[in-house]
Amino acid sequence: MFGMVRSELLKMQHTFAMKLILFAPLTTLLLGYILSGSYAQLSAYNWWYTIILPILVSMLSANMIVRERNSGMQNIVCLPVPFTKVWIGKCLALTLLIFVSNLFLWLITTAVGFAANMAVSPLDGFIGCMLLFLTYLWQIPFIMLLASFMGYLPAVILSVGANLLLSSAWAEKSWFFLDPYAIPARVVCPFFKMHPNGVSLESGSPLLDTSTILPAMLVSLMLAAVMLWIGSRLFLRGVQKHD
Repeated sequence: MFGMVRSELLKMQHTFAMKLILFAPLTTLLLGYILSGSYAQLSAYNWWYTIILPILVSMLSANMIVRERNSGMQNIVCLPVPFTKVWIGKCLALTLLIFVSNLFLWLITTAVGFAANMAVSPLDGFIGCMLLFLTYLWQIPFIMLLASFMGYLPAVILSVGANLLLSSAWAEKSWFFLDPYAIPARVVCPFFKMHPNGVSLESGSPLLDTSTILPAMLVSLMLAAVMLWIGSRLFLRGVQKHD
């Protein structure tokens, strides 16, 4: 499996998608600085999970499968490995990239916090970024499936649109865990200390409650496992059509 992941990363080595891993966090921090000055750290975290991260995950995931789709799956059909393993390798490669991007965002925002205004402690920032990483995992196989049936641009537009419409709007509801798009924005509230719209949380706000994090995480991770399994089955059928 390590070889499959390494192979997928090598395919992306000189692509624009790979550059996004670092470019997206830097853009987020720059946006936070332009809009909020010394409070760039707090602003960057908000822009990250409400807009930039959904765009990044959508573009990377769609690009991963459309590249194979456009070549008629020729790069996969000739491989002497099960197609299910290829699918899992692609998902793991994207998982690693999303992890690196979240980690890089945490590093640069924490550095800016020390230099300007530390609105979010390094520990809270790290926990928040790792929660975002984990709660976005289910979208990787889901977007790849969308791209395999719809193509790159429709999949990206649909994914980003769903994140924008269904994330912040339902994140503050008591039943937020029923909407997987709202889970990331809700679970980071106790750590970033702000509403999904960027407004600071009031003292005693129910959004500071951390008891909902574990159940919400379980929902996201279970959904990720289900989407990974469904994708491996549909991906196998799609490739067999090219035999």
